[in-house]
Amino acid sequence: MRRKILSEIDLYSGEIETPKGFEIKRKEIKNSIIQSYIQQTRISNNSKNHSYLDYKIPYSQPLGWLKDHMRDYFRVDYYKVLIAKLDWGNLYKPQEQSSLRNTIELLNLKNSPDYTFIYGVDVEENSCDIVMEYDDNRRTNKTWHVPMKNNFFVMFPSTQKYFITLNQSKQLNVFLTSTYEVK
Repeated sequence: MRRKILSEIDLYSGEIETPKGFEIKRKEIKNSIIQSYIQQTRISNNSKNHSYLDYKIPYSQPLGWLKDHMRDYFRVDYYKVLIAKLDWGNLYKPQEQSSLRNTIELLNLKNSPDYTFIYGVDVEENSCDIVMEYDDNRRTNKTWHVPMKNNFFVMFPSTQKYFITLNQSKQLNVFLTSTYEVK
């Protein structure tokens, strides 16, 4: 009997580990996201679009270091070359959550990203989860929950629908999302 896996959903998660003295400057990334929020620098100005609540992030050294770290990590550990596509930030006040979405463009699959990377820039521990929907053959509408916290990431195929659950803390939760193409 032969076995061939035709499809699988790969989910990566964990803390960003850097050498002492080279920690990711999350405060600077957070400030960039908050500045874009205050200036209302959105990915889309269409209030009916999922990316209406996604705020553009200008390039900065801390953002570059984080992205370089992820790219290098994946090349060494998984033999995948990640090519950055788009970055944005999201802010969730207490009792707010995101909508259910994915990050592909249905009318432009050729130029859609392969992976979505979500990073907890400033997230109160035990305040929210990232929930990814998936089907397991006949068992449809299953979910996988990943608790989020500071300096923790989740990365998964961009075709997967996901959302960030209700912020159950008393503080603002700040997330960075980046999309990647794989070569």
